[in-house]
Amino acid sequence: MGTTGESLFVKFQDDADALVASIHAPTISQRESEIISTALAGAMADASGYKWLVIDMREVTFMSSMGIGMLVDARSRAAGQEMKVVLANVATEMDQLLRMVKLEKVFAICTNDKQLKKALKR
Repeated sequence: MGTTGESLFVKFQDDADALVASIHAPTISQRESEIISTALAGAMADASGYKWLVIDMREVTFMSSMGIGMLVDARSRAAGQEMKVVLANVATEMDQLLRMVKLEKVFAICTNDKQLKKALKR
């Protein structure tokens, strides 16, 4: 384990049994989603031993359909590694968008630390 690193728009760190990917882009459209998706794939390729992929969306205020696709792709990759995906620090507007497209059925969406701890069973 011990995976840490960063790419344009995303920084990785480990937190016990979770790989944390912090997104550093207020808007995720085609360019950002492609770069983040590539970075996530690379980080997950050598991320054995983790139970969770936590995508910290604290800075994200807008996401296009490409960004939503990137999240779904990350979930598929994580499932292949027997990891579950948790979206953390989701802002109110993003929470509404994700729920509008029914992603709460696919991801644990956490808007605060209490929800995140519960999702990670800590």
